[in-house]
Amino acid sequence: YYPPVDVDLELQVMYFMAMVSIDHRLNVPGHQFKSMINGKVYVGSDLLWRFGVEKLRSDASFFTPRSLARLKPSDVKDWLGDVWDYGVRAFLLSDLGRKVLSFFNGSALSLLKSTGGRLLGSGGFTDMMRIFTAYTDPVEKKTFLLAKFLHGRGLIRFIDVDDAQVAVDNHLTRLALRLGLVELEQRYHDMVTGGVPFTPSEDVNLRGLVRDAWKLVSVNAGVNPFALDDYLWRLGRSVCIQDTPKCSACPLRGVCNAYEKGVFINEHQFYPTYWY
Repeated sequence: YYPPVDVDLELQVMYFMAMVSIDHRLNVPGHQFKSMINGKVYVGSDLLWRFGVEKLRSDASFFTPRSLARLKPSDVKDWLGDVWDYGVRAFLLSDLGRKVLSFFNGSALSLLKSTGGRLLGSGGFTDMMRIFTAYTDPVEKKTFLLAKFLHGRGLIRFIDVDDAQVAVDNHLTRLALRLGLVELEQRYHDMVTGGVPFTPSEDVNLRGLVRDAWKLVSVNAGVNPFALDDYLWRLGRSVCIQDTPKCSACPLRGVCNAYEKGVFINEHQFYPTYWY
């Protein structure tokens, strides 16, 4: 669901920035983001990005900063359908458009150029993205996801890419807990198994530990963090799923703490968020 490589570079960057800005929880208790298109069922992120690329084809101007800045909740609902927090997503897109106009003279490429190709540090990409509300997650899930897309497409080449982090969401958290990379204190274990929602600070602390754990894996295995993120996200989304993991299809079951014990913990509950 990426834009064609021959699309204007400015538009490509804005498309990725806009789509990642609203790529957070789509399926929440009591509300599933799901639709059938041309005989195929799309769910969650797949459906979001399908809608995104269709909008790009039908009205590319939608993703320009000026158009995003004027978005209303009804515009997002008309585009995405009855997504559970369409008002929040409208605000995040509008905030993105307004601030690209205000801080970067309407040019997302100017934002990338201002980083000097640096991912981290003062004035680097992760620092600059904090300007936008959508990218204020303290664990930087959306920021590193966007960095992965932009670097992979060649829209920017980060000189410190090996210092990148994985984009920690519910899937990467579930994997880390089941594999035993992160062990919960009893209180938090009871909260997870009992379905007690985490507070924002508890969520940040846990996902920060998960991020650190996957960084150690990346360094010790000599695997680029962006490549590791791709692998883990697909594994968590299709194999190591909630409640009924498909262990027979998992290449990591031989080193999995949950598989050895036969007890499969899910990730913690933290739904009403635009962080991830």
